[in-house]
Amino acid sequence: MKLDCYLVPSEVTEATLKGRVVVIIDVLRSCTTIAYALLNGAEKIIPAGTVEAATKLMSSLDRASTLLCGERDGKKVSGFDLGNSPLEYTREAVAAKTLVFASTNGTKLMSRGIKAEEQLVCSFVNVGQVIARLGPEGIEPVILCSGTSGRFSMEDSVCAGMVAHGLIQASANAWELNDGAKAAVALYEKWGNDIYGVVSGSSHGKYLLELGFGLDLEVCSRVDSVPVLCVLREGRITVSR
Repeated sequence: MKLDCYLVPSEVTEATLKGRVVVIIDVLRSCTTIAYALLNGAEKIIPAGTVEAATKLMSSLDRASTLLCGERDGKKVSGFDLGNSPLEYTREAVAAKTLVFASTNGTKLMSRGIKAEEQLVCSFVNVGQVIARLGPEGIEPVILCSGTSGRFSMEDSVCAGMVAHGLIQASANAWELNDGAKAAVALYEKWGNDIYGVVSGSSHGKYLLELGFGLDLEVCSRVDSVPVLCVLREGRITVSR
């Protein structure tokens, strides 16, 4: 059984992902925000690769039941309903709504139209749900980190290591890890006892602290705090029932 991990998006090819189950990780913050939105009753989330693509798509949808959401460089886009802070996605704000969502890193991967068997949206807050989904199925997963503007990110890589480590521990399968998976597991084993330290000490975490999003970092560090499995199918993210 293969267990592959790619720590930056540029490392992976479409052929590598075809027919596999892909786990997309963007801890800060889109995958965390998506989990919170679905927990609080959002009907579905449509990821867009850019702010411009999100704005264009929004023009063709029912404004009464749809929210335009996302950020550019960590900041809410002018004219958008919501940004990329999970704390904005309350039940009052998002229940029964469709969200068109664009972020600097995560939604670029989610909108690529990857020819995978299934895509799961993962961060620390719902990592246990992802491990449980993968564990008993005999599926060969690919863990794909969003990174930060195409570069390595510590928080995504440690989260990837948590997925890989949990899967190995939970399964009787013998796993063949690629170099990225081995590196991710090693990072998790080194730093996994201090997730908040990983998140707040990362380059992107420090940047978000400068922007005033310190509470977001605490939220993004709460392992298994959101019992929601987020599944991306045909360009829509919904809760797996």
